[in-house]
Amino acid sequence: MTDTNGIQKKGLGLVSLVALAAGQVIGAGVVTLVGAAVDITGRAVWLAYAGAVVMGFLIVLPYLVLSSMIRVKGGSYTFVATLLGEKMGGLFGMAFTMNVFATGMIGLGFGQYFAALFPGTSVRLVAVITISVFFVFNLMGVNFMSKIQNILSTTLICGLLLFVITGVGKLEPGILDISASGYFSGGSKGFFAAIVLLVYSCYGYSFVVAYSREAKKPKRDVPLAMIITAGILLLLYSAIALVDAGVLPLVDVAGKPLTEVARRIMPLPLYYAFVVGGPLMAIATTLNSSFTVFARPFHQMTDDGWFPKGLARTNRFGSPYLILTIIYVIAITPIIFGFSIRMITTNTVLIGRIADVVAVCAVMTLPQKLPDAWENRYFRGMSRGLFYVLMVLSLVTMLLCIVLSFNNMARSNVAATIVLVAVFFLYAILRQKTGKVTMQKSYELQ
Repeated sequence: MTDTNGIQKKGLGLVSLVALAAGQVIGAGVVTLVGAAVDITGRAVWLAYAGAVVMGFLIVLPYLVLSSMIRVKGGSYTFVATLLGEKMGGLFGMAFTMNVFATGMIGLGFGQYFAALFPGTSVRLVAVITISVFFVFNLMGVNFMSKIQNILSTTLICGLLLFVITGVGKLEPGILDISASGYFSGGSKGFFAAIVLLVYSCYGYSFVVAYSREAKKPKRDVPLAMIITAGILLLLYSAIALVDAGVLPLVDVAGKPLTEVARRIMPLPLYYAFVVGGPLMAIATTLNSSFTVFARPFHQMTDDGWFPKGLARTNRFGSPYLILTIIYVIAITPIIFGFSIRMITTNTVLIGRIADVVAVCAVMTLPQKLPDAWENRYFRGMSRGLFYVLMVLSLVTMLLCIVLSFNNMARSNVAATIVLVAVFFLYAILRQKTGKVTMQKSYELQ
């Protein structure tokens, strides 16, 4: 059921929102990054992961606080456009829509893990089939997709817990003694480098703000879903990292994916169960929710005139089928033709962090520009002083990630990122001058 603005009155509860948030953030990163972090900080990797989760939470804070004040129809694009104006909204929205290029990489990741289980399987064929299945699920509406997500996310958590439970009984004695040999092998520099490396798998749950329009109690449940997901990550990621670095000699773990460690410590049947329930489900949950997450701002931007109006058409399930089809085509085209999309995906990640800076700047203006929203916030105990302290802390964290990303990128990638941002800004200016952009109110205070 929807109101006159197209915003659902009944829909997702807290459990479904947590499943969507956890499924979005827990991806292949936890499987592939832990070994790399062990290589630079040794057994302290579980502490580094805890630090990365905290750092990720700081990045997510603006979205959490914002969602406790207003319900948004167009995800993060809505509040940037509302608070910073058309031009910045258009720039932010264009940058956000770049995320659709990551969908192909997610699908390829699924194909690679599937081929590891069944040698000889075509990675590209599996990737296309998998993306196609989740494309169809999303065409059937958010409520149907979220039911699938509940099942996938439950399987995912069980799969990762299987790794933890199997490994806990095999931990070396004194593994929690941080003064023991093997801890902080790369010194303080290595430890903080590990945190920065791991943080990229710790903040994807901010995208759950895109489901604000479907939430039954958005101002309560969306931010609570983020908080609960952060708690799940803190416990789960730290435990996985502890087992990964605490069972086998470090030389056998450093630089190796989680699947290699699982193969060594698990009986073969449990290993296969882990790969299906862990890495495969991690990718599947991210892929399933990505379609709607990426489509939501795109849809609202189309309604506002940034793109041709015809793209906003929806089917009987309320899904913007043309926009979802565009995302689907973008995802499978480079896979079918064997193009490399790694570089553009790298640029997408960095552009996303730059967009986060714009988002936190927008949220910082909310108490002045939408005083009614501030006065009716869910977290009533948060004073203005605390609000600004948290936002500044979040902004500093985001800027640190951007600086470190630039330092670790090739100059050609940095140049490509700068060019893309300039193109987005130019498009926003030119489109606005055509007079076709008419911002609609796509939020409500309830």
